Amino acid sequence: MEEIKSKANYCLNCVTKPCFNKGCPLNNNIPGFIKAIKEENYKQAYEILSETTVLESVCGRICPHTKQCQGSCVRGIKGSPVDIGTIESYIFDKAMEQGLSLKKIYEKYSSEENKQEKEILKCKKVAIIGGGPAGLTCAAFLAKEGIKVTIYEKYDSLGGILAHGIPDFRLSNQVVEKTINNILELGIKVEYKKELGKNLDLEKLKQKYDAVFLAFGANIPSKMNIEGESIPGVFGGNSLLENNEHPDYNGKTVAVIGGGNVAMDCARTIQRKGAKEVLIIYRRAEEQMPAEKKEIEEAKKEGV
Repeated sequence: MEEIKSKANYCLNCVTKPCFNKGCPLNNNIPGFIKAIKEENYKQAYEILSETTVLESVCGRICPHTKQCQGSCVRGIKGSPVDIGTIESYIFDKAMEQGLSLKKIYEKYSSEENKQEKEILKCKKVAIIGGGPAGLTCAAFLAKEGIKVTIYEKYDSLGGILAHGIPDFRLSNQVVEKTINNILELGIKVEYKKELGKNLDLEKLKQKYDAVFLAFGANIPSKMNIEGESIPGVFGGNSLLENNEHPDYNGKTVAVIGGGNVAMDCARTIQRKGAKEVLIIYRRAEEQMPAEKKEIEEAKKEGV
């Protein structure tokens, strides 16, 4: 707790607030929740965050902070930026520890002022195809407004890329599970093993619901369009991580082509699965690799 307060107090609460105004694609009120942390008002910090995101624990751990909020931090001009990601994930963890939840926060939102509007929205139904980050976020904010939501998910569990694309060593299953349960408590229904084009028909859903939100993701590996890409032993990184169907790496040298976070995740996963040597091959200089610096450093520490 003292460490988090120290990180919060490091924030200057500057006038321009670039972390919030241009650094965060979700428009999270970063200065607002940091100020609440300084005052040890963790409930208020969670309320502020929950206005714009329901994935605090996830974003705090895996967002590309150095390219977004922390990369815009005034403190970072002459030194280290404020550790916004760590503070954000702590807020969620502390909220769960104190028995707070989205349900409790959103009940406060249901005031007399919007009671009439809520009654109208309660009659609305929305289907969401896909239970990944986009689907879960959409479901939560619709449920906040009183709309009845059903998520249709092709797997037997929710999470999408959070559960089927990001390794456990970077984002633990426990964190993902807590995040999902927090969202589902809002009264969201889920139908599992439902895949569009197989046992799920879009036209029928459109007849049954007032709206349908497509959130099945775009987890397709990038191709290099070079000779030999389709021969045995060549795999797409996203597919490896999502399907978790790895070949036998024991005693083998593996080359990972690319320099983004997916490449780091693949390399570190393959290293853990017994490869003799794992090499990351990138077309430009290391300084130009798009992966987070901390992910590159972690890969190096692990022998990649």
